[in-house]
Amino acid sequence: MRVRHLVVAAAAGGLLLTASEAAAQSSPAVKASPAVKASPEAKPQVDRAVYVPLRGGEWLPCEGLAGCTYKPLRGNPATGPSEAVFRLKAGTEFAPHWHTSPEHVLGISGRLSWNVKGGPHARIGQGDFLYYPSKAVHWGKCLKGADCVYKVYDDLPYDFHAGK
Repeated sequence: MRVRHLVVAAAAGGLLLTASEAAAQSSPAVKASPAVKASPEAKPQVDRAVYVPLRGGEWLPCEGLAGCTYKPLRGNPATGPSEAVFRLKAGTEFAPHWHTSPEHVLGISGRLSWNVKGGPHARIGQGDFLYYPSKAVHWGKCLKGADCVYKVYDDLPYDFHAGK
């Protein structure tokens, strides 16, 4: 696993993320489900501290999934590792699909029912972690009661494939 250290701490008005990864990172253009394009203004940058407040500011729409928005954190999903925080409206479902990259999922708020074919059925809540390998078909739903917020880290460039 490339992530060596990860500290996630709620900060007034946002979320502080400090990470030490072996992979080189570029600008904070990050993926959306099921498809996203890298920001045209994305330019390589040296590794640096990053702060992205989750409260306020712009959340970008996820292509092809109503009820889903995201905030890029760091990396470029078109060229390498990337991180983003996703927000699903309560009751929003996502259909079976897979990615070439393994995925690391960390719950921030709300409750997600997350299924991995041949793997666990997980209830992801605040502080819960889920990892699944490359090409693992997964699907799920943000449970009723509250919107779901979760962080995703992809080891490799992002892609999306419908799954069964």
